[in-house]
Order: sequence, then C-alpha cells, then structure tokens
Amino acid sequence: MRRISYRPYFLLVFFFLCLMSFPKGGAEKIRSAVVCSFAPCWGGFSFLKEKTVFLLTLPLPSHIKSSSETLEMERLSQENQLLKSQIENVREWLLHDDRIHDQANRYKSLTETPFKEDRWKEFFKRRSQELCKSLDLQTCSLPATVIFREPASWSSTFWIDIGESDNEKVGMKIVGKNSPVLLATSIVGIVEYVGRNQSRVRLITDSRLSPSVRAVRGDEQNRYLLEHLDSLIFALELRNDLFSSEDEYKTAAHVLYRLKRAMLQQSGDHYLAKGELKGTSNPLWRSRSQVLKGIGFNYDFPDAEGPARDLRSGEPYGAKEEPVQLLRPGDLLVTTGLDGVFPPGFRVATVSFVETLKEGASSYEIEAIPTAGNLDDLAHVFVLRPSEAR
Repeated sequence: MRRISYRPYFLLVFFFLCLMSFPKGGAEKIRSAVVCSFAPCWGGFSFLKEKTVFLLTLPLPSHIKSSSETLEMERLSQENQLLKSQIENVREWLLHDDRIHDQANRYKSLTETPFKEDRWKEFFKRRSQELCKSLDLQTCSLPATVIFREPASWSSTFWIDIGESDNEKVGMKIVGKNSPVLLATSIVGIVEYVGRNQSRVRLITDSRLSPSVRAVRGDEQNRYLLEHLDSLIFALELRNDLFSSEDEYKTAAHVLYRLKRAMLQQSGDHYLAKGELKGTSNPLWRSRSQVLKGIGFNYDFPDAEGPARDLRSGEPYGAKEEPVQLLRPGDLLVTTGLDGVFPPGFRVATVSFVETLKEGASSYEIEAIPTAGNLDDLAHVFVLRPSEAR
C-alpha cells in the first residue's frame, strides 16, 4: 500500500500563512513593481483590441496584398495610434489651460463687481476666495496617464504614471497619499499609494470613499451645462450633414443658442443640503452601474451659506427668506472640504433621484451620477496637492 505524503500540503498551508502575514508596505512595493512590469503589456493589449476591431470592420480585399503592403499598413496603423495618443494628451492640456483661464476671468469679475447688499458681498467674497484656492491648486497640478487597471478592481482603482520622482522634478509634493484626482473640474478619486514612478488611485465609485458634498442650484449648475452645450454647438457646426436640410440645422442651432442665452441671463446660487456620497461598485470586475448613493442630506445647522432649513418644506429657521426645496433631481453636488481630503468647490456628481422621506426620517437619501462621465474609460487625469501640502 502506497503511503500518502502530507508534506506538500503542509508546505502549501505554510506558504499561504506567510503570504497573508506579509507586511503591508512590502506588499504594496511588490504590487507596484508588478504593475510597472505589466503596464506596457496592458497598453499593448488595449492597442491590440482596437486594432482587431478596426481590422474586423474593414471590407474584404478583392485580391491578396503582398507582404510588403501588409507591413506598410501595420506601420501606418501603429503611427496612427501613436499620433492619436499624442493628440489626446495635447487636447487634455489645452482644455485644462482653457478651464483655468475661464476660472481666472470669473475670479476677476467676482472681485471687481460692486454689490450694495452686505449679504451678497459676503457671498461673492466666499466664492472668490474659494475660486482663488481652486486656481492655485489647479495651476500646480500634474497631468497623468492611466497605465493599468486590474480586472478584479476595474471600478474601484487604477494606476497612473506619476510618483515620487515627479515630486522631485517639480520641487514640491504634489503626488501624495490622499491627493485629489480630477478630470477637468470634476473629482475622480484620490491617490492611495505612491510609488517611485507610478501611483494607485481609488475611484469615487468605490464604496470605501465618502466625499462630503452639498447641493448647489443656480449659476454653478448652468456653468456645468454650458461647458457641454458649447461642445455640442461646436460639434454640430462641423457636422451639419447630420440634418436633412439647412432649415432643420438652423432650427436646431437656434434652439441651442436660445438655451445658452437663457442660462447666461440667470444669476445667483443656492447652497442647500449637505451629506455624503458613497460608491456602489462591486469588489470584483467591472461594475454595471456608476451610480453614487447619497446619505445624511439635510440642512439642520446654519452655516456661512445661510440659515438652517426645515427638511420637508425648506423654510429657513429664524430668517426672513423664501422657502427653497433642499434637494431635487438636477442639483449639482460639489465638495464642501469638511472631509479633510477634497478641497471645497469641486464638482462631484449630479442628483438623479431623491428618495421620498419616510415618517420620522432626519435626512434624505439620493442617487447621483458622476459629473466626470464614464469612469470606466478614463485615459488622462490631473493630480492636485494633498491637504497637508496646501
């Protein structure tokens, strides 16, 4: 009778015990090194996927091309992919500079506009100070490219191509733990691990991240919509072939320009309910939904933006102001800075649904959609200084 050897099983159990008791710092360094090694392969797989889709959509040739022609097509395809990547990098840089320029003009108008009422003076003073800090942060930000996403945590984390070496190059700490990560002026996540040449970012769609936000209704909403509206108007001017006639194109353009004028004429902001957002992503693979859950939204205590308000009616306590609904679909959610991680005034999400208040409830629960768009396909982001370096 053959004797059963248990030695391999004991060795396997011992190996897993050692693996689980490995120090966190060492494990992070090993993980970072593995990501560095696999990042080029991940980029190659992405290129291969795009190329496969491109080849499958090509019509079948009438004759078999020579090997030299095939190699030439391969070279041109690679050059085209490289140029597209470079153009996208330049485009993100230009858009980032344009947004900073627009914010600088807005700051100038806020500081130069005279106001008779003390209430509005204080309101715009706060907005100008907030905008000044935002401009300072964005001016010192670092651009980064997404180099790797683990399939097992696609909707929770990704890796970018900047780290400690970039801090040394610029002479200041920008990439650090809890550095906010942005796409345009919208929060995407935070840096949770910094390596030598790469860092890991945790997305706001992950359930372990809870930015503190508040609802804004008015001008800030309109500015967010105007950015998309201007892009749409510009695109339609280049694609008037999508319309069946010139009159149809003019009608559509007229409606869009009228909508733009209407939004530009509105003035004033209401800063309303405050609460927290939490992601809903699954721990494994790509999440089917990027909906954010909001909890604890109310206005129970007065602050610099106004008096406390009744949860149901929106009537202010101890002040002669008009009642305002605390939350409704379409409200923009911006950071408050109360979480100590994200600076105030940056966009996070748009309210998509408000739960009906239950009997005895002390706050609203909501659902929201990230203003950064589809976070599954991020390619370029910007990193701001962490709170301790501001």
